[in-house]
Amino acid sequence: MGEPYVPKEIEARWKDFWHKRGFFKANINDTERKFYYLNMFPYPSAKPHVGHGRNYILGDAITRYLIMRGYNVLNPMGWDAFGLPAENQAIRSGVHPRDWTMRNIAEFKRQFRDWGVVFDWDREIATCEPEYYKWTQWLFLKLY
Repeated sequence: MGEPYVPKEIEARWKDFWHKRGFFKANINDTERKFYYLNMFPYPSAKPHVGHGRNYILGDAITRYLIMRGYNVLNPMGWDAFGLPAENQAIRSGVHPRDWTMRNIAEFKRQFRDWGVVFDWDREIATCEPEYYKWTQWLFLKLY
């Protein structure tokens, strides 16, 4: 009989292989068969749970399927981190809202990686970062 299947070893090896080779990074110079897949950004007001797995593992399967079909898939990730839920939870926990949010984002990323869910992390955004929300403010001012 063959060697036993040891998931942690095998999964870690393949995750490292995919990451080092950039399999899930979109090539902006490739103009053929492009596909943009955008999951809803999670709210990092608490730690991730199994419901997040359901949402993001489905998108992961679609992304992988399209890549195997030859598509250049842009699958970025972002965090809907600009709002009262995260701020209120941080205050209840006695933690500064920014620290609370950044810790939860780090935990989400760790969990996604453990699940093997892949995103183009080079295009990650957080709505609480000034580099992001300055543009929403600019747009509202233009519309006003």
